[in-house]
Amino acid sequence: MRLVLFDIDGTLAWADGVGRVAIGAALSQVYGTAGAIEDYELGGRTIKEIVRDLMLGAGFSPETIWAKFDQYCEALTLDFQQRVRSDGHNIQPCPGAIELVRTLAARDDIVVGLLTGNLQTVSMLKLETAGFDTSWFKVGSYGDRSDVRADLLPFALEQAAKLTGIQFVGEQVIIVGDTAIDVTCGQGFGARSIGVLTGEGTKAELLSARADYIFNDLTDTQAILAAIYAPALAK
Repeated sequence: MRLVLFDIDGTLAWADGVGRVAIGAALSQVYGTAGAIEDYELGGRTIKEIVRDLMLGAGFSPETIWAKFDQYCEALTLDFQQRVRSDGHNIQPCPGAIELVRTLAARDDIVVGLLTGNLQTVSMLKLETAGFDTSWFKVGSYGDRSDVRADLLPFALEQAAKLTGIQFVGEQVIIVGDTAIDVTCGQGFGARSIGVLTGEGTKAELLSARADYIFNDLTDTQAILAAIYAPALAK
């Protein structure tokens, strides 16, 4: 069995900047400022990390930031919903992503899930708008759980164990993402990683992060399946 966990932005879908705009608008609504969001690198970071960094930079205390965080998550969800419903977006699937996820989800020896810095509500909106069937994703760990991305993996492992009765360990777990943060977040658990060059990360960055496999995009389903099922890697 394999547990395959996907990042969303730059891996499964392109949000064309609407995520940054919605994040900033919700920050301004709840905290009165979006901070230095235009210069902030969002790739690979959790929404809790993003809010923490931007609002600390704007002078807020941790106590004030977290006291308003649930309100912020609600505001972000509503803002993103409104942008999607008003067609104020250009959200598209990344090449090969829909076919790959569909293929994996149809197998009885793979559990497909999400490990993403997005909120669950925003994740579902992005995926649905990009053309994915969200029922393909059986587990999910989302960015409001922690301001450290590596902390998200245990939640996904726990869900997968409850779903299947299997404790996924080591290289049974494959994380697919487009940034160095994505591919390193599972290394402490022995997970293997597949980097994809459809997002913010460069090949040099993914190599430096020790991605186990790197693909230009997700179009070669058979090659990616081979990477998922490959024997344990010599490290």
